[in-house]
Amino acid sequence: MGARVVAHWLGLAVHLAERTRALVDSLNVFPVPDADTGTNVLLTLRAASDALRLLPAGADVAQTARAAADGALRGARGNSGLLISQALAALADVSAETPHPAGLRPVELVTAYERMATTTWAAVSHPVTGTLLTVAQDAAAAARDALADSSADCPATLSAVAASAAFGAQESVVETGGLGHGPVDAGGAALMLLLTALSDTIDAGVAGATPYLASRGAVRSPYSDVACQMLNDLAAGGLHQASGSEVDGVSTGEFEVMYLLEATSAQAASLRRHLEEVGDSVGVVGTPDALGVGLFQVHVHTDVPRAALPRAGRARQICVHHLHPTALVHVPDEPPLPWGAGEGDGSARVVSFERLAARRAGRRAHSVRTHPSQYPPGRSLPAPPPRRIGVIACTRAPGLVEQLARTGAVVVLDPEREGVMRAAGDIGLNEAVVLPCDAACVTAAHEAARLLAARAVSSTASTQGAPSWGSRSAECEVAREGIQLLVCDTDDEARVLAAAVAVAEEHQGEQAVEVVRRASRAAARMRTIALSGADAEPEAVARTIASVLRADDELLTVILGRDAVPDVGALAAGAASGTSPGGGVHSADDLGGGDSVEVVVHAGGQIHPDVLLAIE
Repeated sequence: MGARVVAHWLGLAVHLAERTRALVDSLNVFPVPDADTGTNVLLTLRAASDALRLLPAGADVAQTARAAADGALRGARGNSGLLISQALAALADVSAETPHPAGLRPVELVTAYERMATTTWAAVSHPVTGTLLTVAQDAAAAARDALADSSADCPATLSAVAASAAFGAQESVVETGGLGHGPVDAGGAALMLLLTALSDTIDAGVAGATPYLASRGAVRSPYSDVACQMLNDLAAGGLHQASGSEVDGVSTGEFEVMYLLEATSAQAASLRRHLEEVGDSVGVVGTPDALGVGLFQVHVHTDVPRAALPRAGRARQICVHHLHPTALVHVPDEPPLPWGAGEGDGSARVVSFERLAARRAGRRAHSVRTHPSQYPPGRSLPAPPPRRIGVIACTRAPGLVEQLARTGAVVVLDPEREGVMRAAGDIGLNEAVVLPCDAACVTAAHEAARLLAARAVSSTASTQGAPSWGSRSAECEVAREGIQLLVCDTDDEARVLAAAVAVAEEHQGEQAVEVVRRASRAAARMRTIALSGADAEPEAVARTIASVLRADDELLTVILGRDAVPDVGALAAGAASGTSPGGGVHSADDLGGGDSVEVVVHAGGQIHPDVLLAIE
């Protein structure tokens, strides 16, 4: 099995992932029912296939497999994508060990399947049977049996080994039904399709054909066609988990955090142990070099996304998703004061941003929409229609990640061009609004938009006259080539917060430019003041607040930086609630009344500025 087979296999695998994306998404109820396994695997395989374009002519199987594995690692999405990248890394490792110039022989292909099984199992902190991990093990066992059944008169072939592994994976997927993972396990289904694609590719090579070409321009993939039909049948008559039954391994984390980490093996191992303490669905997968330094893909589901950030190494492309879209309805407990004030100090309390959004919406008579958190307790929310415009919220304040993610936006921490592009791909929609947090982020967002547009033009031109891949859904085409990014007029953390809440409601039917205008209007209503150094001392901040507040101001947001003095929040809240803009003091009856200034304090943790004030 040489480099050409690997390249054709990945091309066919991408086609199958596009073809079955919606189906595999619908099967996804484990470990989180967020219906994105098909999308995550598709994005991961595309990254692996795209990486092969950079290879020089004549690259051997080891180089090809390693390029695919590295591309998959960089582009991995979700827990399933991380495991698929680990499977490709196992193939690359075995390919590097083979002494045969033509590539993998049957015995080495069996070794590759077994390496996939062991490394994917080891990649998961708390392995759960009946998932992709079990499917990988069963496929490897079937491949080993095919090799053991061979003889001198009937030697094992690549075709026989790959077919046995594919059939073993199919049987294993069927057995995942009824285990509480949906009709069948979505990750297991995705891996099974990857293995059937390999079998089809090898058979096409044996027959002297290329897997891309078949009659009427369709892709020749008989084993995969059977697998797709099997999944459709299983989904149609699916066995779902009985109500109220418990399933081991189901994620309880509220947020999904993913990023790339440049670190040593020891640092990555330490991070993995730490993540196991703060979350579940933990994965830290990478390919360190001979010195033990490498690039790792990190994934975790956690209630505390800030705690999931690394303490050593360099993190890039940090993206945070909220896994429970209705959480805005449930107002969380008030977070602890960053300066440790007493519970009885009402003027210095921290108000949750979600509650603030609801109060703000209620105060504006012209608003005809109801914020989700305004629904009475016990009233069920109507099921929202699918969102067609994504939102990417950028921030350099780790302490704001949770609030931003709860609005439904994909949050990019410490944004740069690649991180914005990654978030755009994660959204999987044809349009997305970017909320930048500073001038550098604005530049990165525009660069990402231009690069995505250039790729769309380049990809369209390269496919003209090429063999047909069969029918594709418009959604798949959009997710690959037609992502349009619109950059909003936000330039600091406070305006990003305001804009994110303004567009948190469902906006189906709106044009992207209308969403941008709504976000821009929300941001423009705020007057912001950045204070650092001596100007950020507690007394100086209090004087600034007293001097800039107006009689009609309703909301003061204080975002504390990493180096802010702890007393700033308390004094800022006291200055706003206890002193009128004219210098008078509100009475106790006025505090909390309709005419008082609402104060919200966030421990943002940004490097600059030390204190950010936003008045509305």
